[in-house]
Amino acid sequence: MHMIVEVGAQLDPDVSWPEGAALSMFVGEPVQLMIFLSHPHALEVEAVSQPPTQFAWVDSEHVGVLAYRLGPILGWSEASFTPHMFEPDDGLPGVDLDAKVRIVLVDRDTNIVKALHTVRWPADFAAAVRESVVRMRETPYSAFAYEHALAALHRRYPTAEDLVVDRAEVQCTAKPA
Repeated sequence: MHMIVEVGAQLDPDVSWPEGAALSMFVGEPVQLMIFLSHPHALEVEAVSQPPTQFAWVDSEHVGVLAYRLGPILGWSEASFTPHMFEPDDGLPGVDLDAKVRIVLVDRDTNIVKALHTVRWPADFAAAVRESVVRMRETPYSAFAYEHALAALHRRYPTAEDLVVDRAEVQCTAKPA
């Protein structure tokens, strides 16, 4: 999932992305939040780079969930994460000390990048996510445990906002990169 993109560029046209978000975190690279929407509305495109950019992190042992809220209008959304979904050749899953986060909005129907914005997590937020990722990385992977943990979170907290309000370990408003 780690790739270099720019607004107007087309991602691989032979790949069909599911609606939603994908999160990648590798040492030596910015955290990358890829958001794939069918024909994103102009407000969604604008929200990617409009403050505030808010994040919340939930550590549920076998899965991490990054909740995000872009701009002043849109509500909370989420992306799940486990370091075990990536191949060793992709790199070492983790979060760098500079805690840069690249947010990329892609029109999933055309695979064209519609918006791109880079922000920075505050040190305490980045440290909490980094610690969680390292702990997950060192825990043996179980697809069943991952799916069970994610399903349990969604049963107890049916919306991303519920997850943020009632379960998030840390929250932040990102700073400009």
